[in-house]
Amino acid sequence: MPMNTQSTKTGVIICDHGSRRAQSNESLEEVARLFADRFAGGCDIVEPAHMELAMPDIAAAYAACVNRGATHIVVLPFFLARGKHFMRDIPSLTSQAAVDFPGTTYQIAEPLGIDNLILDLLKKRLDANDQPVLASGEADPRLKDTPATDKRIQCNTCPFELNKETGQVAIKPGSGVVAGGVRH
Repeated sequence: MPMNTQSTKTGVIICDHGSRRAQSNESLEEVARLFADRFAGGCDIVEPAHMELAMPDIAAAYAACVNRGATHIVVLPFFLARGKHFMRDIPSLTSQAAVDFPGTTYQIAEPLGIDNLILDLLKKRLDANDQPVLASGEADPRLKDTPATDKRIQCNTCPFELNKETGQVAIKPGSGVVAGGVRH
């Protein structure tokens, strides 16, 4: 990341997928605020962004960084792996946002990945033991009015679909996924 100098001021965008649930989106805003507080002085411009489903999106966050004085933007994907959002969607959306701000530069950092800190966090969650223990078939309180044995609702951006009658997973037509040499 370029050092903040008089000619280059860096803005940071912490980007997640985005959710229809306000509480999930508010979590990213809290992450961005805590990151800005912890690294104040080195990262003065920090903005949250959701790749889709919620605002601010990447374009709004990019504009906010530039409006706060940033000339170089670093997008920090709040994703675990180098999936399609990291490989395709975030670069495309960031490129589109940058077009509106000639004279700026940007980078997209690696996702969180496999790291000892992630392993430590998983162990911390294991040790917390703060979630309910459920018996097979018992209703999970997170499901509210949904019986525990009902099939889950499929993500509408997933290239796969669940046949609710058979329980089989199939590739959605038009998804672009290649299986067995056949493009779907």
